[in-house]
Amino acid sequence: MPIGCIMNSLAVALGGVLGAVFGKYLPERVRESLPNVFGFSAMLIGVTLMTGVHSLSVVILSLIVGTILGELCCIERRIDQGLRWAQTKALRGSSMTAEQMNSLLSVLVLFCASGTGIFGALNEGMTGDGSVLLAKTILDLPTAAIFAPSLGLIVAAIAIPQCIIFMILFFSAGLIVPVMSPTMIADFSAVGGVLTFIAGFRILGIKQVRLTNMLPALLLAPAVSALFTMFGL
Repeated sequence: MPIGCIMNSLAVALGGVLGAVFGKYLPERVRESLPNVFGFSAMLIGVTLMTGVHSLSVVILSLIVGTILGELCCIERRIDQGLRWAQTKALRGSSMTAEQMNSLLSVLVLFCASGTGIFGALNEGMTGDGSVLLAKTILDLPTAAIFAPSLGLIVAAIAIPQCIIFMILFFSAGLIVPVMSPTMIADFSAVGGVLTFIAGFRILGIKQVRLTNMLPALLLAPAVSALFTMFGL
């Protein structure tokens, strides 16, 4: 049962509604401070996931090769180009300003295509553990509430594509569970932990890593883990 996926989408919808209705009463200093909490929380989630690693060699190799593949394929740039194209189309006949549209696209990526969300949905599908998405749920509700005062109820509507994407990832991951060993799952979770930790750096503005280009490491981790186990490494 995709509890984490459902709860995360409901949190975005609820946060969007609450923010649109009551967000104007939230002090500006609170809006400025909360992102710091989100960043540190993401780093905490990452560290927790990394503690269950089975093979550091598998994690490091997956990250290196996955990042190389992601950079060669220019994943983040292609996503950005697609969003810019969507922005141009959406602005035609829209009452939104370019600045508001930029904010909306940023929120859309944050909720639907972040490393934490993608890993969380895959992890819940593989292991049945929805703790990553439940933790993300706690973060996404106030995040949606912060953006909703300026963007309106459209923030709540982001819950729909988010739910669809996460459900696809959840059920796709569930199909490969029969061929996943405990060591493969452990290394997969550790790679996800590293990406989640890096996401914390981005949220805090410490280092703007092209995190999306590192996502192929998640797909490589189980295969690399299986190879290492096969050769007794």
